[in-house]
Amino acid sequence: MTRYLLGDLPESEEAAVEQEYFADPEKVEEVWAAENDLVDSYARGRLSRGERELFERNYLQSPKHRGRVDVARKLLEAADSQVAEGGVAPRSILPAPSWLMETLNVLRRPWFLAPAATFLLLFSALSWLAIERSRLNGELEKTRALLSDQRRQEREVADQLAAEREQSGKLKSEIDRLRETISHPPSLTHPSIISFLLARTLSPRGKGETLRQITIPRGTDLVRFRIKIKKGDSRRFQAAISIVGSPQFWNQRSLKPRSGSITVTVPADKLPVEDYFLTLSATTPTGETEEIYRYFFRVVRK
Repeated sequence: MTRYLLGDLPESEEAAVEQEYFADPEKVEEVWAAENDLVDSYARGRLSRGERELFERNYLQSPKHRGRVDVARKLLEAADSQVAEGGVAPRSILPAPSWLMETLNVLRRPWFLAPAATFLLLFSALSWLAIERSRLNGELEKTRALLSDQRRQEREVADQLAAEREQSGKLKSEIDRLRETISHPPSLTHPSIISFLLARTLSPRGKGETLRQITIPRGTDLVRFRIKIKKGDSRRFQAAISIVGSPQFWNQRSLKPRSGSITVTVPADKLPVEDYFLTLSATTPTGETEEIYRYFFRVVRK
């Protein structure tokens, strides 16, 4: 305990003493008694050279500790002075609680001190004890609060570490999945496309005309319609498809002619079994839209 008060313990042993100190209220009394013994020995010059150097370097760094040493010295000087005046050799005043009991035993002797001096010494000793107890209790509460805050921070850090570990696990799983995908990429297949060349028709029920039938095989992904136009026509074209008797449901803009024809590509699933018409329009120099051709056809499936 004395080495702890002098700051002469390794950090691990010092932490162990503090843990015991915080957990056992009786240890407060032991620390208090040991500290009183140490202060009394220093005030009387009874410490070894090494102990005195540790005491002054560590213990006396606190203003409260320096004040405690000053009080102890004054009490010792007062007691020695009163004893010298009574013609009795000075007696050692022991640290509380032993020194207080010794003082009370001396006070019972009629020759020791005058009543006023006795009261003053007793009052000073009791006051000092009360102050010391209050200081120790205050330091204990502060240390407990600090320990509680430290434990709270440790819990927060532990929770954060757990969250980081969980996130790291998720990232590792995702990396493993991507590596597996890279090692075994899914097979890439070209879409199935069917093409038709459309001839112009005026109406779906024109005289002597038959509705063009387009057969789309199962598994087809895209349907391409090729529409011939005049060579050299560089206008911008657009196409729209509607079910006969219904509004348009699909269109494709900004079509460019190539080799005297326009190619219109439609997803096959957009063309169930129905009668349709496809309208091809062009943009005039004035910015208006002009219909050029209209094609009627019937979709069948197999």
